[in-house]
Amino acid sequence: MGKINHLLIVSLTCLLLASFKVADSFFEISKNIEIFTSVYKEVHKSYVDEVQPGTLIKKGIDAMLGNLDPYTNFYSENQAEKALVDRMGEYGGVGCRVKIRKEAIVVTEVFTGYAFHKSDVRAGDIIRSINGKSLFKSTISDVSVLLRGTANTDFTMVIDRGGKQLNKRINRMQVLDKSVPYYAAINKDVTYIKLNQFGRDAASEIRNAIVKLDESGVRDQVILDLRYNGGGLLNEAVDIVGLFVGRNKNIVDMRGRTENNNRKWFSQMEPVALNKKIAILINKKSASASEVVSASIQDLDRGVVLGQTSFGKGLVQNYFQLPYRTQMKITTAKYYTPSGRCIQLLDYSHRQEDGSVGAIPDSARKKFTTSKGRIVKDGGGVQPDVFMEPFGGLDLFKQLEKHYIPFDFVNDYRNSHDAITKIDFLTDAELQKFIKTASAELSVKVEHEISEQLNASFEDKSFVTSALNASSVQESLEKSIQKNLNENKSVIKFLLEVEIIKRYHNQDLTYKKMFQADPEILKAIEVMGSASYSKILNK
Repeated sequence: MGKINHLLIVSLTCLLLASFKVADSFFEISKNIEIFTSVYKEVHKSYVDEVQPGTLIKKGIDAMLGNLDPYTNFYSENQAEKALVDRMGEYGGVGCRVKIRKEAIVVTEVFTGYAFHKSDVRAGDIIRSINGKSLFKSTISDVSVLLRGTANTDFTMVIDRGGKQLNKRINRMQVLDKSVPYYAAINKDVTYIKLNQFGRDAASEIRNAIVKLDESGVRDQVILDLRYNGGGLLNEAVDIVGLFVGRNKNIVDMRGRTENNNRKWFSQMEPVALNKKIAILINKKSASASEVVSASIQDLDRGVVLGQTSFGKGLVQNYFQLPYRTQMKITTAKYYTPSGRCIQLLDYSHRQEDGSVGAIPDSARKKFTTSKGRIVKDGGGVQPDVFMEPFGGLDLFKQLEKHYIPFDFVNDYRNSHDAITKIDFLTDAELQKFIKTASAELSVKVEHEISEQLNASFEDKSFVTSALNASSVQESLEKSIQKNLNENKSVIKFLLEVEIIKRYHNQDLTYKKMFQADPEILKAIEVMGSASYSKILNK
């Protein structure tokens, strides 16, 4: 009896302590909400300058959430609508991407088959005005509001193309961003599928691509290209893996702070490629759902992963509706692949003294094993089975892209050539002209950046100027850049030609070019067609 009483007392004590803990938590929440509200009201009432209530509270919320992780966000009413559109991948608009360049709105990409394409609006065109409203110094959000709208409504705009003003009337269309923009048979053995995002019906699109290509001939190898794919819907990622591994396989586990956020995800789709060899291409821009697919295929020893180490996003977000049609996206869990690893790279729960976030060190990364006993590690993205360095000269090319140098060259080529009819078309003279111009322009940009950094450190600006001139920094930079570009001119030619072909909205020609010269695609074909495939999966 005494033992029962003792257990009863212990149980009641635990319940009381838990109750006190909950009460303390509610008190802390109530107290701090009251303090925050009082500060907000007092600033609005007493601050020397007039403040905008909505702007003030939005900045406060953003600052509060900024201490968590970059994926936990608050959305105002307008932002919430855009977030829904981004998730669903469907909206009324014109089919383009734009950027701000020198305070002007520049079209950077035009989607094939949509309103801008049909009206011959091109990448590189500057949008000067819409319905008579000047867009100079406008924000991307301002322009999005004007470009998007109900399908079958129209507007007028003035564009600048190479200094020439053109008037356009644009009829908005229903825009649906396909998850699979392209698929094709590279040869009788290999199917290639490009997956841009994990939108609604992504798994069905991949299934349909495989089935359709199978019907046209025997294909026993699949390349799934997840490069530059930032993710999307988790259920689509699970279903995609199911196409290759079968139904009722545990693909990924979600583990959160509360029981509601814990869940096991099992494949549900009927498989269509159980016996096919698989090569998955990833790079450092492959994130989230892309990592679920590549890590699961790797853990289950179902295929080979090639490329560079992925981004390292092992966090799961959910959307929550808030008052006045606002909403939040909150990180509610981490996901774990079949081997039990989480590939999250950055540790947001342990910030450094300056507020920055560090990567999980290699020494802290734990080892896990695949279904066949291969070693894989957590905490650093998905490491490919076949690591490949990025294209030679690609880092320098990215610097050129940062300053729009290839962008301008490609646009000029498109505007001066009505058509292209073959895969290889840039002449040696055209390529050398690009290399020479690019070297001169980039060297000036880099010297300017160096000058700005030095001027920030030295009070004597004349010293900086004379030092840079005396050492002929710009001349030295130009020679080094030109040398590097010439050493990698085959890659530079390939990258330029791919971008030029895209300007003509010829997907078949674009991908034929990639099948001819993309080293990662070529390596995937080589691995699947040799004994290397089995050796990798049975290490």
